Amino acid sequence: MATLTGLGTGSGLELETWVTALVNAEKGPLTQVTAQKTATQSKISAYGTLKSALSTFQTTISSLATASKFNLQTATSSDTSLFTATATGSATVGNYSINVTQLAQAHKIASSGFSSTNAVIGSGTLEISFGEYNSTTNTFSVNGSKTGATITIDSSNNTLAGVRDAINSANAGVTASIVNDGSTNGARLVVTSKETGASSSVKISVTDSDGNSSDASGLSQLAYDPTSTAGAGKNMTQSQAATNALLTVDGISVTKSSNTITDAIQGVTLNLLKVGTGTATNLNVATDTDGIVKNVQAFVDAYNALDTTIRNLTNFNATDSTKSGVLLGDSGARSISTQMKSIFTQTIDGTSTYSTLSQIGVGFQRDGKLALDSTKLKTALETNFSDISKLFGASGTTTDALTAYGGSSTATKAGTYAVTVTQLATQGTMVGGGAPNLTITAGSNDKVTFSIDGKDYSITLAAGTYASTQALADQVQQQLVSAGSLAQIGVDGGGALKITSPSYGSDSRITLNGGNGASDLFGSATSTTGVNVAGSINGVAATGTGQSLKGATGDDSEGLFVKILGGSTGSRGTITFSKGFASQLNEVTTNLLSDDGLLATRTDGLNSSITRLTKQEEALNDRLDAIEKRYRAQFSALDTLVASMKTTSSYLTQQLAQLSANS
Repeated sequence: MATLTGLGTGSGLELETWVTALVNAEKGPLTQVTAQKTATQSKISAYGTLKSALSTFQTTISSLATASKFNLQTATSSDTSLFTATATGSATVGNYSINVTQLAQAHKIASSGFSSTNAVIGSGTLEISFGEYNSTTNTFSVNGSKTGATITIDSSNNTLAGVRDAINSANAGVTASIVNDGSTNGARLVVTSKETGASSSVKISVTDSDGNSSDASGLSQLAYDPTSTAGAGKNMTQSQAATNALLTVDGISVTKSSNTITDAIQGVTLNLLKVGTGTATNLNVATDTDGIVKNVQAFVDAYNALDTTIRNLTNFNATDSTKSGVLLGDSGARSISTQMKSIFTQTIDGTSTYSTLSQIGVGFQRDGKLALDSTKLKTALETNFSDISKLFGASGTTTDALTAYGGSSTATKAGTYAVTVTQLATQGTMVGGGAPNLTITAGSNDKVTFSIDGKDYSITLAAGTYASTQALADQVQQQLVSAGSLAQIGVDGGGALKITSPSYGSDSRITLNGGNGASDLFGSATSTTGVNVAGSINGVAATGTGQSLKGATGDDSEGLFVKILGGSTGSRGTITFSKGFASQLNEVTTNLLSDDGLLATRTDGLNSSITRLTKQEEALNDRLDAIEKRYRAQFSALDTLVASMKTTSSYLTQQLAQLSANS
């Protein structure tokens, strides 16, 4: 507000004090608006605190909203020097007898010695492929699912070190290193398969620029065909055979290509470390009671922390109202608290054993806080372990072994729904018009291009005459894998090549685009597009995409996904869907924190109030400025008048005094 100085100096009156008092008397409305604005700003800050608390709560709850957090198991080996194990939660609790007789190994082959890493080897190409060598029949079966590579060696990389670097840069499924044994010609190239197992044996075919691709000179020194002989194509030596892991589980023989085994015992991963002594080692799979108790306690603690924040923001202090919570009586905060507590008092439908938290030892205390009775929870875990997870996460249980729960939405309601299939999903295929030409000539009929599920792939086949259509199919498979496709190649009943898409449904299709080898390999190929699964959930037509059926909009099953993994058409049993407490709390919290949720709405409303109150403040300040100016103008005139009268009075007094002195 504008300030005028010197008011009252003429009259000697306390005019400045009078103006201030009169203006302050007019400030009542401004004081009220300022107080409202301060209170509103405090509420905005309080809602920020509440939002932060809800975000922290959601972080914990969302991680507990999946069944896996409550399906915890331990897998303990009685000799961890032989193997270790982990369990996913779906394993059968009990003891298993494990005997490891052989570890899986990666294939290693080594070249003859060279004088140094700079020794020139030769030029040409190296083709690295993988397969399994049978020493009894002296045959090598190509592993079409493993990607190899063709590597060009020229004057830029024809040294021992250059070849090593070229192999490592080619991402060929092997690693190359140089080992020096200390002798005069001790530098040796060692090639190691990146994967273990008998089917990951390495084969190196050479096209040597010197014209002889199998002798022991030039680039062909690096040739390794396990079916050949030294100096005639088997010119590197094997330093470690490719072997599978061999073990017995409860007396049953198991053969695996890796020392990490995920499918010998359902729900258990074995990590083999050493061959045993012949005596079986015990593996104990048990419920991880402590881990589950820890997660349930985290659930309880997360709610209590949020509840404490809400209580602090809404509390009433009977002795000193100024110490009451900023959001005392606020409908938004009250709504959040009510929503949360209403979920805890619900009964979870669709579960077989437990339907309330109190049944597993979680309940409210007199002070309104949640508490966990860990003894009661552990008892529940011992009797009905598999049902605990349904109290917390969203889950679905099917009665048909070839149907599976695939997910849900916030619209999906708990319940049991019938599943009917009228059409099974299929994969897109392409079948050649007849038996393929088994002789592949470089630059003549070695290239083919495909479109698989909408993506283009180009392959180049290795030249040569293939022993069978299956052998040619294996080569096509290898090259497609190398190109990045998961499509499967085989031979149909008529002897033609057949490609099957890795996906299901109407987007699953394969077409032959061209290439110089398209005609020789596939002739007049026939393509068949896949179809989506079709059927109903809860008696209402569902949407089929690939192998998944999705519950219809508006039905109780809306958003429920059921995967149809095979089987037949017709009735496929039921799926029972339940939405646990953590899942529901996560959904509520997500809605509260959304851009159009309660918190955003309340904060926007409060910010609008701040804008309105600010405008009122400005208007009232302008009015007070005008009032003060008016008062100052009035009192300034009074000051001038009084000063003038005082001057006149002084003059008259002087004149009267002179008259008296002269009389």
